[in-house]
Amino acid sequence: MRRHRTTARGVFFLAAILGLAVGTPAAAAPKVPEHIIFPVVGQVSYSDDFGAPRGGGRHQGNDLMAAKKSPAVAAEAGTVKYWTTSRAAGCMLYLYGESGTIYYYIHLNNDLTARNDNRGKCVKGVAYTVNSGARVAAGQPVAYVGDSGDANGGMSHLHFEVHPGGGRAVSPYTYLQKAYKLLFAAKPGTPFSLTLSGTVVPTSRTRLVVNVTT
Repeated sequence: MRRHRTTARGVFFLAAILGLAVGTPAAAAPKVPEHIIFPVVGQVSYSDDFGAPRGGGRHQGNDLMAAKKSPAVAAEAGTVKYWTTSRAAGCMLYLYGESGTIYYYIHLNNDLTARNDNRGKCVKGVAYTVNSGARVAAGQPVAYVGDSGDANGGMSHLHFEVHPGGGRAVSPYTYLQKAYKLLFAAKPGTPFSLTLSGTVVPTSRTRLVVNVTT
């Protein structure tokens, strides 16, 4: 028992010394939000292909297969920046999220028509919907899905990467599985109607829950 008490005091003393040396406790490491906004609007298929072998090394993200020019939206609120000098990535966008997470949007659109014409450039209106440096809200359209870079001629998709705290890439799969999916993307103020088919489950004075089938 005596030995255990001494060990406990020793550990506490060491912790006190570390506290004095470091000063105030370090801030918690940045974390990816538990529920991001799914980065593509529309029909999407994907798998957990993070770490899969690729020509240039291990795959650093998940490929979200979607129709060409599908809206790519901000996973969280933050600031966007264009990256247009990578032959492999093609038209690329960084989203610097408010959480400290950086998201990579790669292989954005560079076609002017529905065909693979490669006549567009990495500019607003072709690859992007906002200016480089713009502040964006979560879910706001920022770019268009495509096949630029070394994805040219293949199936259009968004290569999506997640870098917590701006560090190494981690698998986006878990975050994508829990992400909130938008039904559609439109400019603010656009009038719309929404029809849901399903069964009303519980109700209360302030809440209506529907099990939606369509």
